Amino acid sequence: MSRNDFCRCTPSEFKATWDAWNDMRQNRERGEWERLRMQCLCTLQPYTRKTLAPADIMTFPWEKPSPAEKLGKEEVMRRYREAKAAAGLE
Repeated sequence: MSRNDFCRCTPSEFKATWDAWNDMRQNRERGEWERLRMQCLCTLQPYTRKTLAPADIMTFPWEKPSPAEKLGKEEVMRRYREAKAAAGLE
């Protein structure tokens, strides 16, 4: 982004631009880690009797479920009702 483009951006436009750039950078980095994991898998597979899965070699933080995904429906609804009551909504 040129300096002129930067000066003309609104904060929301700059945030959207930065988010797009950051997503691209993260995807590139994740791709490198995925390739490394596959290289390790191909290197180790001949020396084991069981079939290895990529997750057996390494599990990445972006593959782990987020805490919100681990919550049951009842827990989510309970938290929703608590937040609603704390905000003074019916």
